[in-house]
Formats: sequence, C-alpha cells, structure tokens
Amino acid sequence: MRWQFVASLGFLLVVSTSSLQAQQAPNPEPPATVKPAGKEPTLNLGGLIQAQAEFGDRGDTRFSNGNDRIYLRRARLTATGHFLESFDFRLELDLSGSLAATSNLRAQLTDGFIQWNRYPAAQVRVGQAKTPFGYEQLVPDAKLPSIERSFANDRLTSGRQVGVQLLGDLADKRLSYQVGAFNGNGVNSSSNDDERFLLAGRVTGVVWKGKAFGQPASWSVGGNALRSTDESVSQAPEFGFDSTPTTPDRDNLFAGKRSAWGVDQQLQLGRFGLWFEYLRARFEPRNNRPADKLDSDGGYLQATYGVIPDRLELLLKVETFDPRRSVDGDDTQTLTAGGSWFFKGHDLKLIANVLSTQGPRNTKDQTKLLLRLQTVF
Repeated sequence: MRWQFVASLGFLLVVSTSSLQAQQAPNPEPPATVKPAGKEPTLNLGGLIQAQAEFGDRGDTRFSNGNDRIYLRRARLTATGHFLESFDFRLELDLSGSLAATSNLRAQLTDGFIQWNRYPAAQVRVGQAKTPFGYEQLVPDAKLPSIERSFANDRLTSGRQVGVQLLGDLADKRLSYQVGAFNGNGVNSSSNDDERFLLAGRVTGVVWKGKAFGQPASWSVGGNALRSTDESVSQAPEFGFDSTPTTPDRDNLFAGKRSAWGVDQQLQLGRFGLWFEYLRARFEPRNNRPADKLDSDGGYLQATYGVIPDRLELLLKVETFDPRRSVDGDDTQTLTAGGSWFFKGHDLKLIANVLSTQGPRNTKDQTKLLLRLQTVF
C-alpha cells in the first residue's frame, strides 16, 4: 500500500513538472520564409497571361492564316528588384509570345536589364529592353486599348534590342527623354552584324495639364528618330528585301542604311482619349533590291471612351501601313472597333476587337474577330 502511494506521488510530480516546463518553454520558431539569394532589399515576382481566340479571315500578314483558333498570345514571368545603392533590375521570360502559328513553345528572354537610378534626370539602363522609338510599342502590352498594335508600329519600330540607354525626367516630369545605342540585330541576339550600332532617341513633353469642361485633362506630344547601318538584319516580307537574288526565294535580309522618324500625341479629356501616331522610314539597300531607296510609312488615329467608368471602355481605331510608297496599291488599311470590360482594371479584363482590313491590290477584304482574356499577377 505504501509503495503504491509513493509511486502515485512520484507520477504526479513528474506530470506537474512536465506541465510547468511546457508552460515556461518559449514559443516554437516561426516557419522559414523564402528570401532572395542576393542582398537586394526588395524582390517582386509577377507575370502576365493573355488567352486569345480569333475567328474569321486571316487579316493582315502578321497572322498565319484564316483558321479559327484559341491560343496563348502571351504568357510571361517577371522578376524586379531594387538595391539601396541606387540600382534596380528587371528580368522577364516569355513562355508564349508569338502572333504567328507556332509549335514547340519554349521560354525566351524579353526584358533583362540593370538600371542605375541615382539621378531621376540621368538614369542608365544596360541590357535588353525596348528601344526608344515609337510611342505605341513603348506602351506595356497589358495596358494597350486595342488587342494588337498597329501594323505600321510592328513593321517600322525596332522592338527590343541589347544595348545601353540614357533616360530621365526633367521639368517636374513634364519633359522626358531616352537615347540609346544598340547592336541592332533584334531580340535575344548577343552578336552585332558590323562594327556600328543602331542609334535611337525619343523626347516626350506634357504640353498642358489641367481641366476642360469640368473634366481633368492633359495633352502630351512626342517625337523620335532612329538610324542604323546593317550588314544582315531580318525584315518583314512586305519590303521585298533579298540578299541572295540568284536564288528563287527571297530571304528578307537587309544590308544597307536605314533611318526613321515619327511623331505622336495623346489627348485625355475625362473619359475620352485620343491617340495619333505617324512613322516614316527610309531603307537604302546596298544591292539596290528591290530599289536603291525605299520609303515606308504608316500610322493610326485611335479614340477611346469610358462608357461605364472603370468598367466598360469602347474603342475605334483607323490605321494604315504602306511598305513601299513608290508602288501604287501596296498599302494596308484597317478599321478596328471594339471594347474592354474591366473586372479589376488591367489586372483582369476581357477585350473584343473586330478588324476590317483592306489589303494590297488583288487581295480581298478581310474581317477578323479577336477575343482576349487577360490577367496580370
């Protein structure tokens, strides 16, 4: 009996001591958090998905054919970060980014640059990024009012290139500029086809900002120019370049001098927006094919109106592109009508565009419906 009492007392002491230790023990360590491998204080991850469908005719030559299809117009992953030493960076991978029909999609680089931002009026960007030529091509893909950019913009601008840029804001951000030197061989190319660089620059100014008819309003204008000497740069088939005229097929490779300029304006009056842009380029092929000088131009006039603020926006756009001004009936004209429904701003929206295209002579008129569901994360 005594041993049973002693054993019971010992058991109670052990239980009480264990309970007291458990109450006095510190809280367990919180779960580990994922941290960037470098020393940057901020690292942001994001992306973009644009699921698209098209119906009807082919449209202009950017589209592969007239077959109805559903596809991913863009699927991107983005990483941006900032260092306290006045440096930031951007890395963007495109997992699906082609308007033409393709198979065996693979990841490729779109943006990849480091930027020194110590002085807002004089920042330096090194790496692959958009060249400062063409207003519409500089607008982020997720924020365009229309589903696709204008035909002239896609054909006459230089898109993304590897190089170095100087950019900044002046006069309390009422004036901005970008100038740069680039290899000129296109996106995802680490080579230069000659000893020279493609030079491009752009200036933008806010001419007026205030109120009109009781609505907030602003008017901005811009201008840009580009110049390059090339040995072997791929161009669109509409120009007719051919570096191997002895073979039956054109290879669309350009060698020679090219220059371009453009002007644009953006007017915003309350819920009404009006964009205009004109681009012109001159090519001087070294082998004089298809001519010793070839002038191309094009542009667009675009109007938008927010019928339901932050929900429904309507669009009407008229555009033209002439790859060879010296050839009659060689131009393409397109009328685009449609609208956007914003579930959550540009982060989640649905867009519908109807394109009516009149192509070069001896081609029938084309009508095409484009639908896009977009999410930014």
